[in-house]
Amino acid sequence: MLWVLVGLYALFTFVSFCNLVLMRRPKPKAGATEAICFLIPARNEVHNLDRVVRPLRAQGAEVIVFDDDSSDGTAEIAAAAGANVVQNRTPLEAGWSGKNRACHQLALAASESSSADWWCFLDADVEPGPEFVGSLQALVAERGQKVPIFTGFPTILPGRGIEPLFLAWVGWSLLAENPFGLVARTGKGHNMFTNGQLTLYRADVYREHWPNEAMKGRILEDVAIGRYFGKKKVPIEVVNLTHAIKVRMYDHWRETLDGMSKNSYEIAGSAVGSVLLAGWFAVLALAWVAGFFLSASLGWLPLLLFTLSGLFVALAARTPLWPMLFMPVNLLIASVTIIRSLMWRKQGKTTWKGRVYSNLPSDPEKP
Repeated sequence: MLWVLVGLYALFTFVSFCNLVLMRRPKPKAGATEAICFLIPARNEVHNLDRVVRPLRAQGAEVIVFDDDSSDGTAEIAAAAGANVVQNRTPLEAGWSGKNRACHQLALAASESSSADWWCFLDADVEPGPEFVGSLQALVAERGQKVPIFTGFPTILPGRGIEPLFLAWVGWSLLAENPFGLVARTGKGHNMFTNGQLTLYRADVYREHWPNEAMKGRILEDVAIGRYFGKKKVPIEVVNLTHAIKVRMYDHWRETLDGMSKNSYEIAGSAVGSVLLAGWFAVLALAWVAGFFLSASLGWLPLLLFTLSGLFVALAARTPLWPMLFMPVNLLIASVTIIRSLMWRKQGKTTWKGRVYSNLPSDPEKP
């Protein structure tokens, strides 16, 4: 039984280490000049847009911003920073989530006004560094003939106080449970994952599938789109862009808890899936304890491997190391968050950008 526990936690350690060393970290290269149009959905993002648009424009990039019925001057800030602005003042149509409509409208605008062969969707709160555009151009030049969709991880800037403790489980669940690096290097399997903060499409592939329209009612559209392309056997490569772009997702722990309570039900896919996923994280959070009862000399080994997996994830994602010293706490928070998300869904309290979605399907796979 001890060696079953050791094998379980060793698997997470192996996957997280492979992601640390095998995921590509593209850097700018001479001669890589592929045109990329950057598409940014924005709703009341006046405090963020200058930090995302201006660096992109400084690197010579084309930028289109969709102002999703903002009330704070978002369109004016985007235009002043150098973006082309598309505005929509109509109420959100039934059956659409706000972000999916915004991304779909951005794709329509890019189809009409841009000659770029690649479209990069970015969240409005990301902050590109000076190597960002060049890194994506180099990635496209090297891998674009084989891979039509790229997604990546930015550096997640920590919030105040204990906030990182409430978000650490998300990075761990992605980078310790999904062999992104092995899939990229071997070409075997499919990641079935896109990160809504940053996804780069070959324009013809996006237009063939119109994924945001296909997933128009989904709150966590990136999870749904990743699964959609997995079923369609369209390759996706996940890359490490922590050197080139950063984002602060949440400021304090309650904001993080609420944000992930919005998302977690869609990760699980159903009420039953939510209960099972919450139970899985609770088991992982506590199973290592059995090691101390099974062996006086080696009982510490599962906990060590568990902690190592967290540290490898933190190193890959460039997040604070200290939350990973509390891996059991991280996954217990995950379990509570998922159950809370299930309760929100059942009570019709799921919200995004000030909109309440009270009529979402109980099974997101059936829009």
